[in-house]
Amino acid sequence: MTFLKTSQGPVEIRELRTIAEMVAAESLQVQVWGKDEIPTPKEVLIPVQHEGGLLAGAFSTTGELIAMVFSFPTQNPVVCHSHLLATLEEWRGLGIGAALKWFQRRWCLEHGIERVRWTVDPLRAANAELNIRHLGGTSGTYFLDYYGAMQGIDAGAPTDRLLVEWDLPSQRVAARENDIPPDWGFPTAIPANQIVQDLPVIAEAGLTGAAVLVHIPEAFVKLSRSQPELGLTWRLHTRAIFQDAFAKGYRITEFTRLGGPAYLLELKD
Repeated sequence: MTFLKTSQGPVEIRELRTIAEMVAAESLQVQVWGKDEIPTPKEVLIPVQHEGGLLAGAFSTTGELIAMVFSFPTQNPVVCHSHLLATLEEWRGLGIGAALKWFQRRWCLEHGIERVRWTVDPLRAANAELNIRHLGGTSGTYFLDYYGAMQGIDAGAPTDRLLVEWDLPSQRVAARENDIPPDWGFPTAIPANQIVQDLPVIAEAGLTGAAVLVHIPEAFVKLSRSQPELGLTWRLHTRAIFQDAFAKGYRITEFTRLGGPAYLLELKD
């Protein structure tokens, strides 16, 4: 159990304990992802927790469940898969999501787990900032239309995903719990794409050099709702870049917002 100080009061972070809290976890998923969301039900949450998964939440001073993280074991005993991280809209921007992930890291290390993996939409800038820059995750795997057609905030575009890998014992990850690197941008990296009259285009240089930048939209979910054709254009455009880059040995290692949100990809031996 840990406590996080926020502008809306202290938040308690701990594992869920009761059936009522499991029901609240179902409700929270629908509140976050929309009425069309089919939540992971308590009938799954309870046995997964019993069999070695982690189901933790953040609670307000009134006992309301305001955020949650859920992960489960994999066939590799030192690896777990983090299935979801969710925070109610009115509690976002207070560091609660990050606090839940650091709770998850400590819990995993105490249980002999050294790596956590999860999938993320590569076009959501806020998620990229948390997963890559704040937590120190990396990625070199791209899944094409991973979930198939979905509703709610995922409606309208193929559900492509990056597989983020979180190397828990590494110095890179440990250092970021208390000291997030300054966002200086990456002036020596070569842009792999650019935006011309709101449209993404491949840069003339293409994928060259030891480090490249891949730009993404500032607010992809809002963009896909207001201009679905442009949202699809962004999906297909970045899909081609990431698939090509990963095939050539590049890996996502950092994220910046300077000059517009962008991933840093570096060639790895």
